[in-house]
Amino acid sequence: MMPVGTTLSRWTMAYFGAAVFFLLFAEILLAAGAWAPSLDIAEPHALIVVHSVTIGWLGLLMIGALLQFAPVMTGLSLPADRIDAASLGGLVVGLGLLLFGFHLINTGSSAAGLTMVAASLTLAASILSIGLVLFAVLWRGRAAHAASPLVLIAIACLIVTAALGSLFAVTVSGVVGAAAIVEFVTNAVPFHASFGLLGWMTFAAIGVSYKLLPMFLLSDDMKRSPFIRLSGSAGISMLAIATFCAMFDPALARSIFLMGGLVFQSTIAAYLVELFRTYRSRRRKTLELNTSGSLPAFALLGISAPMLVLAPLFHAGSELVTAAAYLFVFGWLSGLGLAQLLKIVPFLTWIEAFGPLLGRRPTPRLGDLIAGSRAAVWLGMFYVAVVAAAAAIAAGSDLGFHAAVILQTFATAALAVELLLARALANVEPATKRAPFQQPALFFAANHRGNANGSAS
Repeated sequence: MMPVGTTLSRWTMAYFGAAVFFLLFAEILLAAGAWAPSLDIAEPHALIVVHSVTIGWLGLLMIGALLQFAPVMTGLSLPADRIDAASLGGLVVGLGLLLFGFHLINTGSSAAGLTMVAASLTLAASILSIGLVLFAVLWRGRAAHAASPLVLIAIACLIVTAALGSLFAVTVSGVVGAAAIVEFVTNAVPFHASFGLLGWMTFAAIGVSYKLLPMFLLSDDMKRSPFIRLSGSAGISMLAIATFCAMFDPALARSIFLMGGLVFQSTIAAYLVELFRTYRSRRRKTLELNTSGSLPAFALLGISAPMLVLAPLFHAGSELVTAAAYLFVFGWLSGLGLAQLLKIVPFLTWIEAFGPLLGRRPTPRLGDLIAGSRAAVWLGMFYVAVVAAAAAIAAGSDLGFHAAVILQTFATAALAVELLLARALANVEPATKRAPFQQPALFFAANHRGNANGSAS
């Protein structure tokens, strides 16, 4: 599955650990009542939750995955991993400042402006540095695999998202008060969210899954990437035009934005058709947890993406739009992320711990590292809770949402424990860990060279 001598990203596990922490942090805030369907999504406490999920959970998760799999996509090595650790530190510190800044705005503190400026500078520098490193590698290896151009689009959208976010941060904190900029920020919030959720996160998820799913399913490579790339680029281009038009004609910007959303539906449809064909043509007939556990995420993508466009197009209430966004963020992106972590974390751990021993003595199967049946229960519980929470949002039920999000938080915490147990090799027989053997560290790869000879499955 990965070639002999595969180099492991030293800091990918640290990115994953920080990502899961921020997901749990956001869900605990929701469970504690930081936001409910009866409250405005633009309130500072709600923005703390939103950015903990988007930057902290999904952003760190995707960057951590790309640090490991961008070289696999391209056959090229990333530069020295010092930038990985520095960027992780900058992202965590910058996000911490941003969340604290939202809290200061809520309390009316005069320190909010300075805090938001510091947050914007720290986040922008960190995102730009790691984004350019990944972009450069993927650009040089763009012809090696169909996934690379898709992830290039995602990284371009990440940089735009960060630029808009920096402008928004200094505006809502009162540092920038020009009437024209304030009006633009007010009108451009959906565009900022779309560049992040659709452009950056969805294209990155599609690109990474284009490489990983055929590998894990033992199926042929996906073939529709040119259409997905072109239609997605058209939708992103229309989003960029809409953002520009928001400066002088918000009505025109909204119309172009909705048309871009309709174009993007063809991208999603082509991707889902490609997934269906990949699953049907697989040579691994028994689905593993990560591939079976991703199926609800793909289904929720097919449901939530059209809802996000059709709801505003037909002037549906804000509750339906928010419910669709919840399904998109937690059902599609988070569900897919958690399902794939249940494979990636044991996979990288197996390569680091047992790859050097392969052929020298018996080694455990990859599936032995994770309690699959138990993790499947937690993942199923997560999906049920997400759908219930979205239904409660659509119905305007604070009580129903609160109950569902408590269940969602519990399921996420249980999955986090399973990932920790897999990384700590707690499910593996002690006899398999006799010397010579090096126990992997929880949050970084000490053994860079996996030396895995073939599949770990």
